[in-house]
Amino acid sequence: MGVIFLWANFFWALLLLGCASKASNPLQEPERFAEIYTKVLLANEVEADFTRPQANDVSTRAARADSVLRALGVNRRQFEAAVKYFGERPERWQEVYTHVVKILEERTNTGSTDDGLRSSQPQVQ
Repeated sequence: MGVIFLWANFFWALLLLGCASKASNPLQEPERFAEIYTKVLLANEVEADFTRPQANDVSTRAARADSVLRALGVNRRQFEAAVKYFGERPERWQEVYTHVVKILEERTNTGSTDDGLRSSQPQVQ
């Protein structure tokens, strides 16, 4: 009887830990990830300079993304894990895209172009 009780408690502890870790990852929430994803996209779009090819190379774009993520308290590993998470769940990606469109429409309707992160963007010479 005691062994069954111990195994039952062990099972519930594992179940609770598994659920807690998933629920506590804010990047797995479509709205939160959409905010971050939108800011990364906008940083690379706004800062793009088609007269200087080096301003648009992969490493520069990655540096811009890292700068935005850092300003938001997120690291690249977390961001990439979230991309993978949503990539494995197409219906959740759809939720992200819906929120991205909503964010962009709000920016367009209000005329806002400031994402609050411009000072943290790396400058390319």
